[in-house]
Amino acid sequence: MLDALRFTLVALGLALLATGGYYRIRSQRSGEALDRTREGWPLLIGIRLLGLLTAVSTAAWLWTPAWFEWASLPVPLAWRWIGVTGLAADIAWLIWMFQSLGLNLTDTVVTRRNAFLVGHGPYRFVRNPMYLGILVMGATLGLALGTWLLPVLEGATFTLLALRTQIEERYLIERFGAHYQTYMNRVGRFFPKPPSWN
Repeated sequence: MLDALRFTLVALGLALLATGGYYRIRSQRSGEALDRTREGWPLLIGIRLLGLLTAVSTAAWLWTPAWFEWASLPVPLAWRWIGVTGLAADIAWLIWMFQSLGLNLTDTVVTRRNAFLVGHGPYRFVRNPMYLGILVMGATLGLALGTWLLPVLEGATFTLLALRTQIEERYLIERFGAHYQTYMNRVGRFFPKPPSWN
């Protein structure tokens, strides 16, 4: 049964990788150079190193779980499948995010020349659906694989992304002005705002 769980996780991971890769390549076809240093060197390096460490750790865990016995938790099989189901929903959320963002996709705080303000898809609910997806991915992978390691790594990545968001939003206000400020007032940064009862 654990082999079926691992196979499902690999299939979900490949679906996310293929979708993310497609939209990243598509968004970079313009050849436009982006100044990634505007987010600051510590965030630039830290986010990418943590992301790489998380991806490599996940792949290694799926390949040879015995290497990570030291980071395992006793999670019943039924709960692991709940984690897989949560991960599938999270990946669907991230694919929706990629589709909604389209050619606006960048890996930094700088927007593209032809960027437009996205307020549809998951951006109706939160301003940073990718960052929320990363946080949820850590929790669901941790549950599915029975580990504390991946939630810790994803949580650390989310923390750096949350710090970077402050810089990113300054650039978005500079770019989109009052439209973005209105959007900020209406939509939560990482989590949906409670409905107004006015």
